[in-house]
Amino acid sequence: HFLLVTLALLWTSQVNGGSMQTQIVGGREASPNSHPYIASLQLRGRHFCGGSLIAPQFLMTAAHCMENTAPSVVTVVLGAHSLRENEETKQRFRVNQVFENGFNPLTLENDIVILKLDRPVSLNGKVQVVSLPNANEDVPAGTQCVTAGWGQLSTEGRIPDRLQELNVTVTSRNLCRPNNICTGVFMQRAGICFGDSGGPLVCNGVIQGITSFIIRTCGNGRSPDFFSRVALFRSFIDNAINS
Repeated sequence: HFLLVTLALLWTSQVNGGSMQTQIVGGREASPNSHPYIASLQLRGRHFCGGSLIAPQFLMTAAHCMENTAPSVVTVVLGAHSLRENEETKQRFRVNQVFENGFNPLTLENDIVILKLDRPVSLNGKVQVVSLPNANEDVPAGTQCVTAGWGQLSTEGRIPDRLQELNVTVTSRNLCRPNNICTGVFMQRAGICFGDSGGPLVCNGVIQGITSFIIRTCGNGRSPDFFSRVALFRSFIDNAINS
């Protein structure tokens, strides 16, 4: 209970304009469009969360990203590397519908929503759909994965202009929760941070996690980072896409 209260207090303390924001600490700039499924969710032209394209007209992100945020004011940008530059690869969309799955803001359980875009994306070499895991698929401790986002470069740091990425390792279950996948870059100050929320955790080419929350500070080297476990939500995801 203490852990959940701590997480809830952390989550509440990081709310900014109605949306908790999570960013990459200790990572590196990604090669342009090397994560062609990643999206920037924006309010009035400003990035606030990430997302992942899972079908030509459907995006997956964290439920807390859409808390107290009207879908009609959100712009989804795909094909981006730089947030500021007017890149020819960028495609912009509005959100037509939000599919929810019982998100609990106190325990941060079920931190997933599916967004239906106003039209299908134009798939190409810079914008692609990410592969989904099988239902209930396990990701063993020690698995090497990569996460990416435009989150802050430190707890009090700035938002980067260009997409950042970080190699991470899946931790053992006793450092995590059943509905989450946890990762770490232990003994280094590296991890997700505010602005990365909703973004992907990709392991062996498959999206296994959605960036959800941290404990204490960003990239502190002691606490794991928490991701919603995508494989547990395959039925929900499939129903949303096929609705």
